[in-house]
Amino acid sequence: MQIMGIIGAALLLLAYFNNSSKRWTSNDLPYQLANLFGALLICVNTYYFGVYGPLILNIFWALIALNGIKRYYTKANS
Repeated sequence: MQIMGIIGAALLLLAYFNNSSKRWTSNDLPYQLANLFGALLICVNTYYFGVYGPLILNIFWALIALNGIKRYYTKANS
């Protein structure tokens, strides 16, 4: 379970680093996917350990990423 949390945190940091270094923009699919899967892994980790503050934060983080993925595919298909 700890490994899931570590991988989730690493994915979020990867997204942030690549966005900050201008390798990815917030419109890029890899950025949104890294945020989504990172947030979901942290959700599983925090739920398992009963830490609900970060769980709530990461639920919203995942929902925001899903919205970005939806926008990506809507834009790609228009």
